[in-house]
Amino acid sequence: MIQPQQTLKLSPYSQLYDLLVKKDNELRRIHDEIDLSFVYTELVKNYSEDNGRTAVDPICMFRYLLLKVIFDLSDVAVVERSRTDLSFKYFLDMNPEETNLIDPSSLSKFRKLRLKSLDLLNLLIGRTIMIAREKKLIRRSTIIIDATHSTARALSYDPREYLKLRISRLRHCLEPVRKDLAASFPVIDKDASLDDILEVSKRIMELVRKDEVAMDMPAAKNLVELMEEAIDDTMSRGCVSRDKDARLGHKSASKPFFGTKEHLAIEADTGLVCAAVVTSGEKTDDKYVEELVEQSRKNSIDVDGVVADKAYSTTANLELADQDRTDDEGNPVLDEDGSRKKNFTLYSRITKNVSQGVRKDTGFYYNKDAGTMTCPAGHLATSRCYHPKTKSGRKPAYEYRFDVEKCKVCPLREGCYKPGNKTKTYQVMILPDLHKDHIAFEKTAEFRDKMRERYKIEAKNADLKQNYGLGQATSYGLENMTMQTALSIFACNIRRILRLTSK
Repeated sequence: MIQPQQTLKLSPYSQLYDLLVKKDNELRRIHDEIDLSFVYTELVKNYSEDNGRTAVDPICMFRYLLLKVIFDLSDVAVVERSRTDLSFKYFLDMNPEETNLIDPSSLSKFRKLRLKSLDLLNLLIGRTIMIAREKKLIRRSTIIIDATHSTARALSYDPREYLKLRISRLRHCLEPVRKDLAASFPVIDKDASLDDILEVSKRIMELVRKDEVAMDMPAAKNLVELMEEAIDDTMSRGCVSRDKDARLGHKSASKPFFGTKEHLAIEADTGLVCAAVVTSGEKTDDKYVEELVEQSRKNSIDVDGVVADKAYSTTANLELADQDRTDDEGNPVLDEDGSRKKNFTLYSRITKNVSQGVRKDTGFYYNKDAGTMTCPAGHLATSRCYHPKTKSGRKPAYEYRFDVEKCKVCPLREGCYKPGNKTKTYQVMILPDLHKDHIAFEKTAEFRDKMRERYKIEAKNADLKQNYGLGQATSYGLENMTMQTALSIFACNIRRILRLTSK
């Protein structure tokens, strides 16, 4: 049962707050300047109005969660600190002499029973952006996007070693009762591949399941079920872990991680996070541009420009940026001169394998006077043909042919012409107009100025991971990681707003 929040608490010791908790204390400022009444409005539907014991006020419970994030405390520690810390008591609307504290386990129940039904991530981000707008902090319409990663709470096991361990434990479990069955298990070679181990594991499961005595043993039955789960995990995810939503991703070729990704968008001037998407770790960064832009616009950021690294300059995103912008009803948005406004401007460098091709400097160059390619020895191509785009995805290209008789006696033929070849060709990939226009745009002062701001998202990622616990998951599953991300971003944004308003 829930009752309206009681804000007035009279106590003869209340003056201690004015003496010992200064007005510029961060927790006091958050309490006095940030309206959290939306928490009650959003959560009241998750409580019974006339049944059960009176519940702890949801705003108070939410404040406990904020304290956990800001000070990196456990459930038990944050409750215990609220017993003696006056700044905590003030923040939680407690009297100075109050010792009737909540049970730490109620915080876990609050997360599981009250918060999981909400779209907490978008709710909390949207609320902080609304507060920033009310304080007139947001003036621009440019966002900066990037992705960061969080390592899972659970470990990722090598599936080969894990399956071997499961087979070994099942054998030891059966030996006292069904020694002949345990002895019939196939032997696994030391250098066996994963496919071989999977096949052996499946055969062992079939043997045990056909044996009625073995399946009557609860321990053996449990081990068979665990083996089946390990096989399913290996075949579907390529790894074994207690965290079913975590995946293997890579920050670089030599730096893998096991966990989740947080795709973030920040407002360029204030550094406030204005949109976020949480995914498993293997997802690519470039697929979430549209979602981040849409969320930012829903949160009252009129996105005209998106700054990002070169991972986002895919053809799909360039086409997305070049589309006509529409309103909520699907009507085109017009610019000041009456022309159709494009979706947004993408400030992201095109990768070199697109703009310059995958080849290194080969010495071939285009002779504009002759209108054809010239080889390193100075010989002109004798002909040119056009290769259109293929269904397999190969991009259109011009193929230049050279006089093979000259190649045979050329002093630079080593590494350029293979003896015995009847032709010598050189292909040049044709960039579509979309890429050509963007490459030209990269050379402008506007583009360079915007790219100088990209460092801000890197600083925000580091801040969230180092100061708000986003570097590692505190629980299992994507749903819990989304909740953790929401609380971390809310605390980060609120503190950022206070710093901006105190300048």
